[in-house]
Order: sequence, then structure tokens, then C-alpha cells
Amino acid sequence: MVEIIHHADASELLALAGACLELHQSENNLPLGLAYALAKDPLRYGPEPPLLLSVSEQGSAIGAAVMTPPRRIILSKFVANGAIAHLVRHLLAMEASIPGVVGPVAEAQVFSACWAEAVPSAAPKETSRLRVFEARAVADVPLAAGALRLASMDDHPLMAQWIDAFSQEALGEPADLDGANKSAERFIADKQLYIWDCNGPVSIAKTTRPMRNGITVTAVYTPPEQRNKGYSTSCVASLTKKLLSERYSFCSLFADQSNPTSNSIYMKIGYVPLGDALEIDFAT
Repeated sequence: MVEIIHHADASELLALAGACLELHQSENNLPLGLAYALAKDPLRYGPEPPLLLSVSEQGSAIGAAVMTPPRRIILSKFVANGAIAHLVRHLLAMEASIPGVVGPVAEAQVFSACWAEAVPSAAPKETSRLRVFEARAVADVPLAAGALRLASMDDHPLMAQWIDAFSQEALGEPADLDGANKSAERFIADKQLYIWDCNGPVSIAKTTRPMRNGITVTAVYTPPEQRNKGYSTSCVASLTKKLLSERYSFCSLFADQSNPTSNSIYMKIGYVPLGDALEIDFAT
């Protein structure tokens, strides 16, 4: 029997489903990392309480779903995809507003099909296909001139511009320099944002969603005039090496499958592809 359990806080979700999610830590880095972040700050991603669900079968957790409204619902890898239909029925019964779904390919496709069958107006649209990578060691790659350093508030104006550019280019989001200013300030204060510096900043990457055993690298961005010089490779390789040498046993990241350049860079560094994920939007 499949049971959908609502959790009042993310610590409760981790206590019940954490071991299940950690069976595929890198592939679950999004729901797992979000749960760890929400356990520390329940309103980290907005004023509306998050939706925290674990899915159990015969008393054992087989998957989880996390949503921070108004964003898409995020699915973990499920032990049994048949349970996803139960999850969809549960969400429909509670009249949840679901703008889309993110998750491993099979799970996202099953959820999308079940949702569209129940809500014909949903008109699912695949917006991106991502590849999940994991690194547990860093290859000996040649580094470009320069060095890795933490971003400081002196870098803030430029970092805000680059974060805004990354959001537009990589995520397809509209320009929002005000939002990027706030994000850059928070990333710098939280010591998440790193710069490859060669007589000034030439590339960036940031850490996000620390978990018990690993952490995710994201927001890898090099401005157009500094590309094809090895700066992104140097930045990500050095940051990954630093993280693995400190306390993490692995680093994970997502790469857009439509960008073969970034995929090849990550593999050269030592990142291994584990699986694919889909982002699907529903019409509202």
C-alpha cells in the first residue's frame, strides 16, 4: 500500500526519507539539498510554506517530492514509479497548484502524463533536459593563468551583472538586475560565490545545497569576451578539488544537454554522467 506523508518541516522529511534519497545522492541533489536548506530555514525560498512529501510503500520510503511555491514540484528518484500515480491523485485531491515538474526522466514523464490525463488543460511542455554529473576526484587538468578566490563585496557590482547574465543565458529567465543584486549580496555573504581571477575576475562558479556527504556546483559563467581561454575549466576544477579536500565526498552538478561544450568540460575535469533529468512546465 502506497502512503503519501505530509511533513511539517524538512527535518522530519529527512528523518523518514533521507536514507532512501541518499541511495542516489547526486541524482537527488535537488530535493535532498533543498530539504537540508529548508531544515535550517523553512522560509529560505519564499514566504509561502514549502510542500514536503515523502512516499512510502509497506512502511518504507520509496521517494519524495518537494515544492517551494510558486516553483515546480521536484521529484526524487523513485524506487517504484507506479507510486507516482498515487502522488498525482493525492495532489489533485488537495487541489494543489502545480506549475510544472522537475525530476529524473522516467519520474518526470510519468508525473507529467498522469497530471495531463487528469488536467487536460495542463498541456505539458518540456523546457530543458539536464544531465546529472558527479565527481569524487578531480583529473589533473592544465589550469589557465590565475587563481581561485572567494568573491568579496568589492566584487558585488560585477557579480550582480554576471549572475543576471547567467540567469538569462543558461536558465532563460528575464533580465532582473535588482534580483541579481540581492542574490549576489547573499551569495557573497554566505561565502558561496567563487571567482577565477586573472588580473581581475574572468569566470565564476558557486556552491549550493550542501548535503550530509556532498554539495552542488552551479552558476558556472564566463563572460563572452573571456571564453575559450580555459577559465571555466580552471574555476570548476579548482573549486571541486577544494570542496573534495575539505569535507565532501562528492560534488554534483547539472549540465544542459543542449550545451555539449559544458558537458565535455565537466567530463574532462572528472565529472561522471549519472543520468538525465527533465524540466516540464504546465499551462496555467
